[in-house]
Amino acid sequence: MDEVYRLIKLLLYTAKEENTEVTATKLQKVFFLLEKEKGVKLGLDFIPFFFGAFSEKLQDYINKLIELGDVEVEGEEVRDPITDVIIGYKKRYILKCEFKPEGDEKEVMEFFREWVRKSRDEIMNYVYKKYPEYMLHLHD
Repeated sequence: MDEVYRLIKLLLYTAKEENTEVTATKLQKVFFLLEKEKGVKLGLDFIPFFFGAFSEKLQDYINKLIELGDVEVEGEEVRDPITDVIIGYKKRYILKCEFKPEGDEKEVMEFFREWVRKSRDEIMNYVYKKYPEYMLHLHD
């Protein structure tokens, strides 16, 4: 099995242990930091995007895990505070298959533990400040 599939499961396993959630944004940023700061080469080809670094390949991996039934996605409506119109969905990913970390995954698991404990906003602020070149800016 591809290493990225295993790492996604390891992240979701760690989040479950920490009793915290992994949103779509958090998944993208944690994997971005895994490549940038831990030097783990996964070939995810992150590009600048509206919410910071984004990898289409990583999204394809998580979608495949959902399709296989290994991961479940829960959606929550995001509403405009003024009009109450639904403007999007906040996705949470949940590990649904049997998974056991391997001994040689301790270091990556600790990295995941450190980041998964942080709020989505903390992670995004960190990435925005340290890697501003991955933020797409809209111009008037």
